[in-house]
Amino acid sequence: MKLAPFGRSTRVSRDVPVDRLTPDDDLFVKMDVVLDLPVVTQTLWRFPGTIDVDAIASVAERLRRGRLGRLVGSHRGPGRAYWRYTHDAGDFAIDTEPLPAGGEEAWGRARALDPLDIVNGPAWRLSVARTVDDASVVVSLTIAHVIADGGAGTSAIVEAVNVTPYLPGTTPGIADDVFDAVDLLRTAGTTAYRVWRESRGGSPESPARVTDNPAPDTDLTGAEATPNATVLIPHADYAAAATSRGGTDNSLFAALMVGILKRCGRVSDGDVVPVSLPVSTRTDGDRRANATSGATAFVEVAPGRYEDLTDVRVACKEAYGRLAEKSSAVANSAVILQAVNDSIARRLAANASTPLCLASNLGPMPDEFVTLGTGTRATMAIRAVTVTEDVTQLRDRKGGISGWLGINGDHVMLSVSSLDPVRIPDASAMRGLLTDELAAWGLHGTGWGA
Repeated sequence: MKLAPFGRSTRVSRDVPVDRLTPDDDLFVKMDVVLDLPVVTQTLWRFPGTIDVDAIASVAERLRRGRLGRLVGSHRGPGRAYWRYTHDAGDFAIDTEPLPAGGEEAWGRARALDPLDIVNGPAWRLSVARTVDDASVVVSLTIAHVIADGGAGTSAIVEAVNVTPYLPGTTPGIADDVFDAVDLLRTAGTTAYRVWRESRGGSPESPARVTDNPAPDTDLTGAEATPNATVLIPHADYAAAATSRGGTDNSLFAALMVGILKRCGRVSDGDVVPVSLPVSTRTDGDRRANATSGATAFVEVAPGRYEDLTDVRVACKEAYGRLAEKSSAVANSAVILQAVNDSIARRLAANASTPLCLASNLGPMPDEFVTLGTGTRATMAIRAVTVTEDVTQLRDRKGGISGWLGINGDHVMLSVSSLDPVRIPDASAMRGLLTDELAAWGLHGTGWGA
């Protein structure tokens, strides 16, 4: 299939789609533009020094022509923004200076903070560096969450490695914009009325019960924005720790996250912690940038969880059973928010909070994703970074921790980030909490950069 040319079209072809931003995409736009808290996903690869870097450069060029080759386009008046396809959406760079011994983590952190621009580009960056001893090649891919969630980013890499063509969407014409504006306002109005009508019956009480422990009076000077610790654990050890306690990979993951919250003083014994469990809604041929829903498991902070994971496993299973109900409420809010201007959105989001606990289970990682077209498997680290120079914004949003679990061959990647700069201010504190919690389960992990 020949790729359609990039550029502005004067009319909308029946054969070429107009890709509009969904309500979920728009939420991340508002995080970036309205709240000045852009969210960036980062994937890190660590390869042996013998790999062919030219293979990665070829993948980067194909990423430019694929689903990541797009920026946010807008028009005057109401209506949804659209995806403007362009080769300038991404940047590829190879560092000329080698990394010092043990400098992989610091390099990865620096790359996570490289600026991204969802309107003018680059909205993603693929960066490569070698260690000074030529023992390793490290690669970082940062993507503005507006452009792609984890599933879309993975799909983009798999498509690039397999040289799968991607048909870019076209630029909407005036008639299409008018039709879209009418549809957006009608949909938002209908949704708002339905939400109001349903709210008259009252909302069910949440099972969550979290002790309001006062935050320590801590000087945030020197605190990092979303510090991370990533460890690699033998999969056999991790699976044995779960099954020997009547659990699964997922329920052990949720229990580990709750344990870290307990260790940092955020929750107490007897609390019931809402654990957000992202669920992909992506289907074959899905062109959406963000296609993720979320279930919420209510996990009790009970000392007995270290011997028996049954209650945690049941809580996760029940969460997936409630998924449709939870997704409907969140989706309704997003639909309404997409129709309002930035000023109203800023007021509505003034008291919004970020999740106390998010546990994203990625499952087995595709071979194309792990090899990045080199034919060699890498060790992986995956995380999301909320980029800000003012960590008081994170404190005021009352976030907790976010984690990612993925299976890569014979080991498990476990990545945990802090959104609480008061209780977990830096990577050292995050690493210590993670190490201690793993030890309580008889587990040990090696650092991604080790």
